[in-house]
Amino acid sequence: MLTAPGQAAIQAGLGPAGRHFRVAQIGPAGEQLSLISSIMHDVNRAAGRTGLGAVMGSKRLKAVVVHGTGKLPVADPQAVAEIARGYAKNYPNTWAVDLHDQGTAGGVASSLIGGLPTHNFQEGSFADWEAITGTTMRDTILKDRATCFACPVVCKRVVEIKEGPYPVDPVYGGPEFETIGAFGSCCGVADLAAVACCNQLCNAYGLDTISTGVTVAWAMECYQRGLITSQDTGGIDLAFGNAQALVEIVGQIGRREGFGALLGQGAYQAARHIGKGTQEFVMHVKGQPIPLHEPRIKFGFGIGYAVSPTGADHMHNFHDVDYDTADKIAVLRPFGILEPRPFNDLGPEKMHMLAVEIPWQTLNNALGFCMFVSSTYDRFKFVELVRAITGWDTSLLELEKVGERVYSMARAFNAREGLTAADDCLPARFFERFKEGPSAINQINPDKFKKALVTFYQMMGWYT
Repeated sequence: MLTAPGQAAIQAGLGPAGRHFRVAQIGPAGEQLSLISSIMHDVNRAAGRTGLGAVMGSKRLKAVVVHGTGKLPVADPQAVAEIARGYAKNYPNTWAVDLHDQGTAGGVASSLIGGLPTHNFQEGSFADWEAITGTTMRDTILKDRATCFACPVVCKRVVEIKEGPYPVDPVYGGPEFETIGAFGSCCGVADLAAVACCNQLCNAYGLDTISTGVTVAWAMECYQRGLITSQDTGGIDLAFGNAQALVEIVGQIGRREGFGALLGQGAYQAARHIGKGTQEFVMHVKGQPIPLHEPRIKFGFGIGYAVSPTGADHMHNFHDVDYDTADKIAVLRPFGILEPRPFNDLGPEKMHMLAVEIPWQTLNNALGFCMFVSSTYDRFKFVELVRAITGWDTSLLELEKVGERVYSMARAFNAREGLTAADDCLPARFFERFKEGPSAINQINPDKFKKALVTFYQMMGWYT
């Protein structure tokens, strides 16, 4: 059963109080053990990567339903309330105000600097980027804005399309930047309605939008190169830019039908099945499809992709462009980092930044803290918040060590399972230049990349 009817049935079965129950469930994709399936929370929020839906599906577990009746105690309620009021008052003075207006879809403008993955990462600029950006969504199909509990930013999109070939029900929310990049520029599709429809299909079937979109983009490139034909696809014309074909194949992936049955295992496994050189065009790290951030405009980010214990990941990573001025690196001065570094630097100073910031983002994840909100906080204010909530007399450096331990423990787990430093690599494409566009001169030097990896290992205290 699709996620929205499934949640409605669960809540109806619980009687009048059912609407107060919260639901984490899988859709048909997870039930059929798709390796790119998600766990969906309240239909439109996804635990989206690494095939978690298949984990639940393998246990024949459809949903987890909870109803809280108590209050969570905090150590210092007055201090927590004061910090919360301060943030609600001051966030409009930060970049979070743009999140409210455009959502994360404002990131589509990275096309202007050659950082928007296009045609399966073959290029970094999409000619029709303005058709799929946050302002276009706001001015056309946006019905409402939604938020995580108690957050004043209200950045999530809720879209509705009543007419045309791609109707969209607002119950499924709306596409974020990653989703727009995956189904839009990466697949060469400039139809925002089709992109929103694909977002709806993924939420309904319980699919990770990043993995699904990047898998389809891989198939489109293979189709472009003649490695996959219409005979393989069941007659679907998987050409870049074909919005109708995109929507059709995403539906097949969700139902595990036709060619979609193979793509439902992700590009890495699909390429191993097909062979014929298709493996060369899979954009992945450790089998995980690459998110929609281009490492050729953020070299340190590429290191973060390579070393990530969960495969290519943007949520515990380092965005070089956030640390390229003296003002931006102010948060890093307590860690002995005093000078900004350019986006294309891979020297020891940049690796020091990564060795601090990747564990810090991991700490954010461990605490369940929004990375957007945390980036607008002073780090010492963050420490105050942890103290106020937990009563733990901690410090900035101690919290940093928590992130280090979590990140290193994940690496130790992988080592036990057979992964080595040889798995810390990027697709060959990222060591090549773009053919054109504003970032055409950018190229990651493979030797410098390997040397930077070793420096990062040493700073983290890892064996190679």
